[in-house]
Amino acid sequence: MSHSSGGTPGSGTPRSADLFAGAVVAAVAVAAIVVSGGFPTMAGLDTDVGPARFPIIYAGALLVLSAILVIGRLMPKRGAQAQSAQAAPAEPQAPAEAFRFHRVAIGVVATAVYIYMLSLIGYLPTTVVFLIGMMRLMGMRSWVRAPIIAVAVTAFLYLVFLYALQIPLPDGSLFETGEF
Repeated sequence: MSHSSGGTPGSGTPRSADLFAGAVVAAVAVAAIVVSGGFPTMAGLDTDVGPARFPIIYAGALLVLSAILVIGRLMPKRGAQAQSAQAAPAEPQAPAEAFRFHRVAIGVVATAVYIYMLSLIGYLPTTVVFLIGMMRLMGMRSWVRAPIIAVAVTAFLYLVFLYALQIPLPDGSLFETGEF
């Protein structure tokens, strides 16, 4: 049976990592709400979805999910206390496997590079490459399925933003045509 440092048996990541992740996600969500509050709205429409509405909705969902994560890790498990009081384990616990932050760090750096490259290269090529990289990072090993899924998701989101929401996505400054 695995035992995480500071967590409960079999809980996977260490308790401190979950608490840190919950705090970081909550901070990003609050920042997204603050920043999107300054987004322009469509004049004269009180029911306008507008560019600010979706970031606020998603940031609110992130706040709720991060609160659930943090509260869930701070609350003691109900059955775990009674079990540990009844009987001592017959075999010694194996040391907790160290939580590896390298994939998380690569994901964070890749996301920062993706955001920067959006303005240079544009949404379509940057997002396809980013999604393929993230799928590979998360364990998808198929070099056939990853690009197909990445192109499909990118195209779907592009069409939703362009036609349904009428929000243009970045074309990239490298592809702007300047008049001589």
